[in-house]
Amino acid sequence: MKHAMIEKVNTLFDAVTKDERWNINDGTLFDAFGMSLYGYAFGFGRLICFLEAEDINTIIEEKLISLGAGEKYVKGLVDYAFSTFQTPTEGILSQLISIGHSHFADSNITDLKELIFKNAEILKKNYP
Repeated sequence: MKHAMIEKVNTLFDAVTKDERWNINDGTLFDAFGMSLYGYAFGFGRLICFLEAEDINTIIEEKLISLGAGEKYVKGLVDYAFSTFQTPTEGILSQLISIGHSHFADSNITDLKELIFKNAEILKKNYP
């Protein structure tokens, strides 16, 4: 089942990072993507593939680090994202995680991909 999880994550990962709007140097976009990707992966990984959280965390960390992001930063992002599933949390970041999570069963990731870019723009305008 781990292979199915990796394929599912890769589909969204590739759709976002190969889009012409992707910019690894855009921290807001990276965070919006990372949080949404985590929610998406956690939903699919836990509910469909029955993976342990540690396996899901490792997969997401490896994917985000592969973009050139700092390991310490990525681990902090993933730790925070995981904590929102352990203790209910409010705020923008947990909303991004929830958005990703709400799309984990979608066969077409176009809507989620567009939401990631749209939400990054909204965050830039409202939280400069």
